[in-house]
Amino acid sequence: MRSDQISNQDYNLVKSGVKKITNDIGSIYGFSEDSISFQFLVLSSLFKRQEDEIIEDVTDTIFLQKINNIDAGPDRGIDSLIIDYENNIVHFFNFKYTDIELERVKGKNFPSSEINNILAFIRDLYEKNKEAFLGNSANDRLEDKVKEIWKKQDSGTIFSFKIHFVANLFQGLTEPEEGRLISNLQNYKDVSFDYILVSDISDILINRSVKVSGKFKALNKNFFDKVEGGNRALILEVPALDLLRITTNNLDLRNKIDFSDDEILRSDIEENIFDDNVRLYLKQRTNINKNIKKTALDEKERLNFFFYNNGITITCDKIDYQGERSPTIILENFQIVNGGQSVHALRSAFEETQDGFEDITILCKIYETNDASFKSRIAEYTNSQNPVKDRDIRSIDLVQIKLEEDFKNLGYFYERKRGQYENEDRERKIDSEKLGQALLSFSLEMPAEAKNKKSIIFGDEYEIIFNDNLIAQDALVIFDLYKAIEKKKLENKSAKPYLVHASYYVMFFIKKLSGEQRVDLINFYDDALEKIEYIIEKEKSRLGDSDYLDAVLFKSNRPKDYLTELSL
Repeated sequence: MRSDQISNQDYNLVKSGVKKITNDIGSIYGFSEDSISFQFLVLSSLFKRQEDEIIEDVTDTIFLQKINNIDAGPDRGIDSLIIDYENNIVHFFNFKYTDIELERVKGKNFPSSEINNILAFIRDLYEKNKEAFLGNSANDRLEDKVKEIWKKQDSGTIFSFKIHFVANLFQGLTEPEEGRLISNLQNYKDVSFDYILVSDISDILINRSVKVSGKFKALNKNFFDKVEGGNRALILEVPALDLLRITTNNLDLRNKIDFSDDEILRSDIEENIFDDNVRLYLKQRTNINKNIKKTALDEKERLNFFFYNNGITITCDKIDYQGERSPTIILENFQIVNGGQSVHALRSAFEETQDGFEDITILCKIYETNDASFKSRIAEYTNSQNPVKDRDIRSIDLVQIKLEEDFKNLGYFYERKRGQYENEDRERKIDSEKLGQALLSFSLEMPAEAKNKKSIIFGDEYEIIFNDNLIAQDALVIFDLYKAIEKKKLENKSAKPYLVHASYYVMFFIKKLSGEQRVDLINFYDDALEKIEYIIEKEKSRLGDSDYLDAVLFKSNRPKDYLTELSL
């Protein structure tokens, strides 16, 4: 670990984020430990889990004891466990959090104390060793999660498994311990691991917004200018060095035509240029990023970079240039909406060696428009190189922007982008994904999908859920119902443990019971629970207590099979 990778700012940013969560929600869920808040911070910011989902994810013994007021058995080194049905991936998390000063953290590796526990857990999971998860061998939450995995596997699902070692440290396991882990995991198909450390968490927590401008010279006459319908497009070949220069955080350098390699190296990338980019750059973690960098570093292949790469897409408020041969092109308030991976991969290659970069050019499509809807469509239609989360695409949709303003008029902060109003009163914040889940379960009567197929909220069902007919006042009624249900869930978590999994079905049955009524919806809560408890007993009789799982029932459409019996 190089000393220049150890950042006091990063370390304290993570620590302050943890402290904020403890202060904000610790009293709500009954904990004061920063180590628990660390799990909330990572799962919410990196894995986009909502609070109610995190409560379901947790398998950590201390966490369960604090939040659920129960005596929990061992967690076997698995602090949280996410079963992703949509992508058939199971995520295992081992969290370590320390509150010591930076100087003592610098030389610390991720502790290896629980590697044996985790390896034993993987072995028992693969061998379907039921005895290893019964009684005092594992806590009830972990046992139920494992049973759920096995149940899905028995029905034909093939999972891949990922172990995440998460810590507010700067280094992973020591080389010998990492080697031992790798050697043991080779015995199991489809099991991998990674580290989530301080710099990874800090990168996600940073959220700024500034206007960025810059200028560069076109290559001779290699450009095409098109104006039509009030919009303008400039298509041209741009030297990679110019692209790296205008994406730095040095304003003077961005406007400097004559520059040196050292000036680029002394400046960092201006991440605000990617604010409207719907893709999150993951540092050299995808094959595409690695291939971009590999091409740039290859003495022969870099000459073909222009032909291999899809290019960069830029939107801006204004394009200005004069002349037809090698003109200086000025961009005002520009954003790279597609190609963030290319920029970062090129920068990474450039930091390794500057040799040959003058031979690399890249295709740029630059759009001048003040039409927010048009910018949104450009971002959506040009992002096809890697999978993109649909929520990120939709965040710049006009329907979302109008809904945000509508909520502001009611005194609420609608987060169409994750963490958009991070510092505002949590009671006045409305997350777009959570609103989508509430609307999907209530308005569209699809509670299982709301819980288990969130991708359709901003995918296939988006136009049905979010459209010009949706106004903030109506949406607030349904969102308030969801919040009231969540509050009651916390009040009854010990007496009615199934509520951890059932919020969206509670909403569904309230919708069925209330008919067209849209006031005092929570008054139907007790009646809804009666219906749900009837279904649970029926399912236990059908399957037997040992094979019944709340988590499986409420991720399915099975409860709807009882609607006739319930006279709904």
